[in-house]
Amino acid sequence: MNFSTKNIQVILASSSKARIDYLKTNKISFVTKNHNVDEEKIKKEIKTPTYLSEKLALLKAKSVKATNKKQFIIGSDQILVCQNKVFNKPRTINEARKNLQFLRKKQHTLISSVTAVQNNNVVFKETSEAHLRFKDISDKQLEEYLQENKETALSCVGSYKIEDNNKYKFIEIVDGNLETIIGFPAK
Repeated sequence: MNFSTKNIQVILASSSKARIDYLKTNKISFVTKNHNVDEEKIKKEIKTPTYLSEKLALLKAKSVKATNKKQFIIGSDQILVCQNKVFNKPRTINEARKNLQFLRKKQHTLISSVTAVQNNNVVFKETSEAHLRFKDISDKQLEEYLQENKETALSCVGSYKIEDNNKYKFIEIVDGNLETIIGFPAK
């Protein structure tokens, strides 16, 4: 991240494993707190994907109340767009299956935003895009992935995690950095 966290408590307004792992890997000391943003309500109000991602990151950060003036609260969000369709996290395995079937053989865009607030003021924000192509995998491969990765399929906006790509090799990165792809564009 491009701001110093020395002598500052960082609060991550997320329970995302990828974001938690990112902060740990970068040796940033932090605690997590759940945000209280009604994402579905905001998604109904805002239709522009980039603005939606930025707004949700900001609202998530501001929804967590600091207990002292030195705390940084980080909110983040990621939007997946394919053929002008904005994807949501699936609620069922069948929805995840439909997401993956729709993405098959198509390029899609991940828009990721991160915002840090201190004393309710924005001190850092970044939005970035990555473009990926979902390969032409068979129905059998898709079903195997879903059987082995139910939790992932239901917790990710595209029903997949780039971290699984070493094993399954169904995603081609066209452009963009790993931080954007995992939903935390902080470099």
